[in-house]
Amino acid sequence: MAAASRRDTTTDNATESDGGIHRNGVGYAPPVLLPVSRDRRTRVGAAVALTVLLAGCSTPPGPDPATPAPRLPPDAIAYDDLLSTDREFPFAADCSQITPEVVAAVEGRGAVDLPGVGSPPGCSIQVGSDTLDELWILPEPPPNPSEPRYFPLAWNARLEGTTYHRRLLIDERYYAVETIDFLGGLPGCYLRVDTGSPVALLFRGVLPEAHGLSYGELNPAVTAYVTDREGTDRFMAENCPVVERMAVPLLAAIDPGGGSLGAP
Repeated sequence: MAAASRRDTTTDNATESDGGIHRNGVGYAPPVLLPVSRDRRTRVGAAVALTVLLAGCSTPPGPDPATPAPRLPPDAIAYDDLLSTDREFPFAADCSQITPEVVAAVEGRGAVDLPGVGSPPGCSIQVGSDTLDELWILPEPPPNPSEPRYFPLAWNARLEGTTYHRRLLIDERYYAVETIDFLGGLPGCYLRVDTGSPVALLFRGVLPEAHGLSYGELNPAVTAYVTDREGTDRFMAENCPVVERMAVPLLAAIDPGGGSLGAP
């Protein structure tokens, strides 16, 4: 199915804003977000509006799987269906793939393995700035046997508690989705990436407490399910770009030559 059938993930009476937030109305074709470049000075933020609605049963555009992975067309984000492969998940679920050179490239201070207590193990990039404390890298396996792949759930806003949903491409080769979450009581930018595997790759920005609290209460579970749309949009616009930029060299280290359509 194409964009005409995608699920709306925002509150009623919202209006479209810059940054590619998909708003009211089944049948709205979202803007095309330009992919994050390997040039770290370039960030996602430009948008080109689609001029036509996509047909109800059209096939998503894209090349055949290849090695190295091919570039994805920008308008792929307008489609609910995804081209996919069945690659081996590239992340080792620890920091063994993250060299000191990679840490330096993302302006980090170090990399520490995350324990797998209550969640999958992963890697924490230590940052320690006023606006970003850590960047967590985690695998996200399918939630149950009836769901063969995790990423399509995120792509089509089928994860519970989503009050912000933005599709984009990372490094022109990876399908990705940004959502907001409130692990530990503070807001965080979640960037989920499709590596062509049943398991998705999550980059999660962990904020210093003072910075997170400066946005007020954005968690609808605390505000009787009333969403602060303006505050949520501002938080994501101000805190997701650094996660996107860091993800590019980290993906290059974790998945060399890879992408959502990398050949198995």
